[in-house]
Amino acid sequence: MKLLLKITAWLAFALTILLTGWAFCFYMATTDEINDETDDSLIDYSDGLIIRKLAGVDLPSDDNGTNNTYYISEVSEEYAMSRPWISFEYKEVFISAKSEFESARVLYRIFRDSDDRYFELTVAVPTFEKEDIQRSIMWWIVALYVAMLLSVLGISVLVISYNMRPLKAMLRWLDDYVPGKKMPPVPSGDNVTEFRQLSETISNAADRFEVRYQEQKRFIGNASHELQTPLASCSSRIEMLLDSPDLTEAQIRELVKVHRELQGLINLNRTLLLLTRIENGQFPETVMVDFSSVLKDSEEMFSEIYAGRGVSVVYDVKAPFLVRMNEQLAAILARNLLKNAFLHSSAGSCIAVRVDSRGFSVSNRGTEPLDSSRIFTRFYHSQSASEGSTGLGLAIVDSICRGYGLSVKYAFLDGKHVFSVKKS
Repeated sequence: MKLLLKITAWLAFALTILLTGWAFCFYMATTDEINDETDDSLIDYSDGLIIRKLAGVDLPSDDNGTNNTYYISEVSEEYAMSRPWISFEYKEVFISAKSEFESARVLYRIFRDSDDRYFELTVAVPTFEKEDIQRSIMWWIVALYVAMLLSVLGISVLVISYNMRPLKAMLRWLDDYVPGKKMPPVPSGDNVTEFRQLSETISNAADRFEVRYQEQKRFIGNASHELQTPLASCSSRIEMLLDSPDLTEAQIRELVKVHRELQGLINLNRTLLLLTRIENGQFPETVMVDFSSVLKDSEEMFSEIYAGRGVSVVYDVKAPFLVRMNEQLAAILARNLLKNAFLHSSAGSCIAVRVDSRGFSVSNRGTEPLDSSRIFTRFYHSQSASEGSTGLGLAIVDSICRGYGLSVKYAFLDGKHVFSVKKS
């Protein structure tokens, strides 16, 4: 989840909780205020009725032009003493002026006259419907919530996006960073302390990495020189010894074995150095490579090398597969897959190469599937591996693909080993 989306979601959640709490408090405050005003008017109205009752003055009739309803009933002393002398409640009462029941605020008052008789005065005045208030508040809260949410989120997105520009610039710099390549300075964090510290941290880390990269690069070059030179010298001396007329047949056989092992060591050293250089990104030059032509060039080379085995290649090119990458590594990728197919194809069999705009595949006949979980690991050897194989060819293929956003997969389908390379 993107940081901006996560912040927006949290803001929306916080606003929902805040406005819900505000709506509840607003409803309670509104209800209390209305009740206070209604209760005050009921008390004033009841005071007038009680005074007129005690003075023996005629009470106003129910049909007096108001919606107030009242009645006075005589009660026992026990009843009067068991209840509060003033109490309020909500209930449905019949309004004679409207001939219907309405919600009303009802006042109950106990009083006594000069003869110690107790009376209960009940006064009801129509009041608001709670459901109406709740519905009205709800709709206004929804409207307020939507307006505030859109406003706050819109402003927040603009403010966050504007202030996150230094971070986005640093991320772009990291995406473009290639060891050994001259890069512009790391974007600064402007006046934001955290961004400025992050910029300095990235710059220091890149400097340390650059130093390690240069040291490793020098080591690889020195190792290549220091190992290849004595190995090549030993190989040349063995070849000179093989030309000596004084050697016995047993000595010649032993020298041939040593020479073969030495050549395997030379190939292994070269291959390991190549794999290390690939993983260290030491092939920075890139061009647009058409794999249909690269595969064709490699196929022509291997067809000449393995001409005696009668292995044929069938092409199915539906569209060019174009990738921007190092041309030398593209050739190594194609050669390793085709060489693997030629080496593991029986005499007179056929290799199928298919190319389209999404990728290409190389397939050849086989008897049993390979271990797909280990096939791209270093030094993996199948049971049918040829003598002198380093076990690094497919590891190099996998490393090249990962370096250029490609994926290589293996499958055993219909009695065929299928290696496919596609864009990730």
